[in-house]
This record gives sequence, C-alpha cells and structure tokens, in this order.
Amino acid sequence: MAFKDDHVNFDKLESEIHKAVEQDARYSRENDAKFRAVGQRCETYEEFRDIVLAAHLKPLEKGDKITPGDRFTQPWNIHADRNTDALGSSGTLEQKKWTKIPENAHKFTQDWRRYCTSKQDKYSFLMWIGPEKLGHIFNMEVSLLGDFFEALLEYNMTDLHQVVDTLVVFSQAKRFGLSVTFLGSGEKENCKKIFEKLQTDLESEGDSEYLEKITKAKSKYELK
Repeated sequence: MAFKDDHVNFDKLESEIHKAVEQDARYSRENDAKFRAVGQRCETYEEFRDIVLAAHLKPLEKGDKITPGDRFTQPWNIHADRNTDALGSSGTLEQKKWTKIPENAHKFTQDWRRYCTSKQDKYSFLMWIGPEKLGHIFNMEVSLLGDFFEALLEYNMTDLHQVVDTLVVFSQAKRFGLSVTFLGSGEKENCKKIFEKLQTDLESEGDSEYLEKITKAKSKYELK
C-alpha cells in the first residue's frame, strides 16, 4: 500500500516534532533545577521558583554588557567564566535575585550579605548600582567601607573611571571621617593598595582629569 505525500502537512509535522523535543528538554532542565534548588535549601518559595524559572538561562560571557537600571524582569548570572557552566566551580548555582536597586543603606546591606558571596559578586553589585545611586544610598556614612575596598580591588580597566567616581562619592558622605576612623589595619592596607593601583593605571592612560580626582580623594581617606 502506497502513502500519498500530498495529504501530509510536513511543515506542521516538523513543528510538532520540534515542540515535543523542546517540551522534553524544558522538563529535563526544570527538573534538574528543582533538585539544585532543594540542595541549596532555599529559604523561600520565591527563591525556589526563580531558580526553576531561570533554568533555561545561559551564563553571561565576560564581554556581555547589561545597562544599569532600576529593575530587571528576571534573575540573571552576573558573571561567568568562558570555561565554566551555570553551576560554577563550587557546584552552587550562581543565580542572583537582584531585581531592584536598594533604596537605603539598610536594604543595601541586606542584599550585600545575602547575595554577594564572592569578591566578584560584590564588585559587580557595586558597578551595577553605579556611583550616583551609591552616593544617595550612603549619603550619611559608609559602614561597609572595608568590604568595598576588598571588592573594588577586583576592578577591570574598563571600569576605571567608575571605580574612581565610586570612591569619590563615598568620601562625600556626611560622616565619612568616622567611617575611616573605624577601619582595621587590613582594611587600611587595602585602601592604600587600591589608590596606588588606580594612580598607576591612570598614569599609564595619561588621564590627568581622573588623576586629579584620585589625588584630592586621598586626603579624605587619610592617605599620604
């Protein structure tokens, strides 16, 4: 018995096959994500749900850029090495829930402690928020100043100006002198290192404008 090709809608058949394959792949991704979420012992259902919903996302490459804004519509990986997958080398999912820039220092500290688990996380968080909004958040005092030095030491040359501007806005906090007074010896050493590193990089770039900025800021950080 011969089949007649003219009665078969091959485009529709191909579409249905692709749909079935995608459904199977989606089920597998989300099922794996559920096991990872359970393994991480998510504190809330929202965290569990976000991990599952983001199961299809691929890690961002180092060269990818995301424009800073007030809101993101879903979780994303803030960084990823080209040679690692979404789980990272530690085997823990590097999925973040940064959906809104903190309104004040208290909320910033909550997000910082909850979601920033590495130096690179912390650095990326600061760069995402940006100097202007950081200035509004820390307009009175900078309680995490020592942590910020450690994170900013991870800076990339492409963020050179933003790092300088970030240090400048911190120094403009009303009780900034008090923040500097309470720095530990290790934190003061990191402060010295980052200013020296910035100065060297700015000199190599021949950037007189930002060299002047960093020179003026040094006195507020009590550096010679």
